Order: sequence, then structure tokens, then C-alpha cells
Amino acid sequence: MDFLQYKQLHVHPAKVLKGEVVPPASKSYSARAVLAASLAPGTSLIDNVASSNNVKAMMECCQELGARLTHVEPGRLQVEGPGRFHDGVTLSPGNSGIVLRLLMGAAARNRGITFMTPYLDSLGRRANQEMVDALRALGVVVEAGEEGTLPITLDGSAAHGGEVEISGRRSSQFLSGLLFLGGLLDDALSVRVPDELKAKAMVRTTLTVLGSAGVEVAASEDMMSYRVPAATAYQPAHYVCGSDPASTAALLAVAACVDSTVELRHHRLEELDGVLAYLRDIGVSVTEEDSTLRVQGGGELRPLDFDGSLAPDAVLPLAALAAHADGTSRFYNIEHIRYKECDRISDFRRELERAGIACDEKRDELIVHGSPAGVPGGVTVDSHYDHAVVMAMSVVALRSRTGLTIKDPQYVAQTYPRFFDDLQRLGATVDA
Repeated sequence: MDFLQYKQLHVHPAKVLKGEVVPPASKSYSARAVLAASLAPGTSLIDNVASSNNVKAMMECCQELGARLTHVEPGRLQVEGPGRFHDGVTLSPGNSGIVLRLLMGAAARNRGITFMTPYLDSLGRRANQEMVDALRALGVVVEAGEEGTLPITLDGSAAHGGEVEISGRRSSQFLSGLLFLGGLLDDALSVRVPDELKAKAMVRTTLTVLGSAGVEVAASEDMMSYRVPAATAYQPAHYVCGSDPASTAALLAVAACVDSTVELRHHRLEELDGVLAYLRDIGVSVTEEDSTLRVQGGGELRPLDFDGSLAPDAVLPLAALAAHADGTSRFYNIEHIRYKECDRISDFRRELERAGIACDEKRDELIVHGSPAGVPGGVTVDSHYDHAVVMAMSVVALRSRTGLTIKDPQYVAQTYPRFFDDLQRLGATVDA
């Protein structure tokens, strides 16, 4: 059954889940690896590359910029970089903030690069002013909408290095985009984060990929200052992508929410700092052996607070799981997730409340008042164009009494195209 063709899907409650599932490859690592490989003159290989919509958007943009991408075998991508990206290209990053912001950095030395999106109510509304201001400080001529919204056009004829500041309060993606630019400049680039940096794990992924490509970035111990040496050059490399953190976190929550014995065969865990410890602390049995996580769910869940800056992609599925705990859980340090495909605090809170879960929010917190009895279900909730909302509301549905209908579930393909197929393989029931 092709679940992604339907505008609504109903996820039924599940009594037992059992089986083995392989999380998809990391969209975060894959997108960065595709871009780094495209910037390197020569041939690079990427193993276990993700097939999500975000990564497909990055591939299409890099091809428009002159790279040649070939799937030489399933899961293995060969990338031939052009040496220099083409000028005068219009790019569509799809509905992906990370694709847009990485490419704004990587294409900032080119002329006539325009970014547009058909997702006017999602990516089209997301502000990029921090990145726009930083690029202008480095000599790039930028045309953009109010608050740096799309469409955006770049002319980097006079781009240069030097010292620049970039806020990390709303997103770490702006910093990652500048670091990609640093590998292309003739001058050294120094970047300082003047306020706070959320999602440090994702910046570490950027540093890892750049290091594999020969771009050695010196980072301060507190990860607030960075320096890319002068005349650094991208080199061809061999990349191996780990498992996607958002998808892995969702599967862990799925297995934990009902009586289950589920094994997750992962390639490598990324950007999930503190998540396994959190699950164990709230009462979920999680054991690790080599590349397998074994989850036994269905027991009582304890309420517990979670620092969302450790693993931003895990906040929504863990909050959905907390809806079944016996008490109140706080997810804090999460203001930055307001600026994703949707406002993942306010929009998600409204969908939880529509499903019957008591919630509160603050500027950088989501507070979930759990109930072990679950929720009645029987209502329709909205995806808000966001894969994370789709997966998290599925967790709520699985422990509800009558299930939930999810509107526009196809956006799960941004990260995890086969999510509903894998739910059914584990024993859940999903229908149109």
C-alpha cells in the first residue's frame, strides 16, 4: 500500500508490537555529505545515503549547480564534483531549512543564485535574517524578503573572509552554512556565536563531514568560536552515513509506548545525546548490542524533564511518549524548534490538546501533563507540513483508545518515506 498518496491516514491503537526494523539513513549527515562531495573536484562515494525528500532536494540542487550524481548500487552514491559551482542557477530546496541554509553558504561565492520554494506556508515563511546579515558582512550581495524570507538571490562576486558573528539562538544551520562557505574562501574565516548555540550535536556532524572533505575547522571547547584556515580546499572522500536521529527517536518512542519487543538495527547513532538514558530513566527497557537496540515497552512510564538542546529531533516523539506518563514532563531549551517546518512548540501543543492531552508552553518549553490511560482518540490532527509531527502523533495514536486520523501524512517522507510501512511490519494497523 502506498501510504504517501493519501491526504489522510488513520493510525489505530496497538496492543502489541513485535519485530525488527532498520531506521533510514541520516538526512542530516547525508545532506552534508552530498554537498561536501559536490564541492570537491573529483569523485567521492557516499554509502548508506538517505532517500528522504530533504536529501533528494539537496541532490537535485547540487546537480543544477554542476555536480554529477550516480547511484552505482543501492544505497551507494557516486558524486563527481565540478570544481566550481555554476552561476545563474535557480534552486528549490524543497521544504528543507538545512538544504537552504547549507546551500546559501556553499553557493555564496557564485553569481546569480536564486532560491525559491513551492512550500510558501512552511519554508517560505521561515526567517533567514541571521544568514543574510552574515553573508552581507562577508561581501555577498543578498536580495531577500522581509526577515530574510524566500525568494533569496545571491551575488558573491566580492565575497571575502574575515571575522563574522552569527546567532545560534534560532538555528545552528546558519553556522553550518558559514562553515561550508569557509572551505571555499581564499582568506581565513572566523565565526563567533555571540549568544547561545542550540543543537550542538548537529554542528558536530557538520565538523565531521567537513573534516572528511579536508576542511579542518578549529572549534573552541565551548563551540562558540570557529576558524577555517585560508586557502582550504575540498577533497574527494568516502562517506558512510549513520541512522537518522529523528526517525530513530520516533521508532524508540513507538516501541516504548505499548507492549512490545522491537529491535532497531542501526548503522550508527547520531545526534541522540541523552535519549537512551532518558528512556531508561522513565522506565523503558533499552539494551544495546553491537549495532542493535532492543526495546521492550508497555510498562509504566515515569514523568521526567528533558533538555531538548541535547537532541532536538527527539523532542516531539519523547513528548508524545510523555503523554502516557503518570505526571508532568518538561521539555526545555527548545525555542529553536519553533523555527522548523512548523512551530514545533505551539503547533504541536495544539495537536496534542486536540487529541486530548493537557499541555502548556513557554517561550522555550513544552510542558506535557501525562495520563497512563492514554487518550480517547477519534479526532483528526494536522501534520503542519512536518515529518516530526506526523511521527509523534502516530505515537499518541498507538496508545489511544480509538486511534487518530492524521491530515497530510505524506510529509513524513521528508525524513522517513517508509514510516507507515514499518509500523505495519511491527504489527500496527494503518489505513486510509
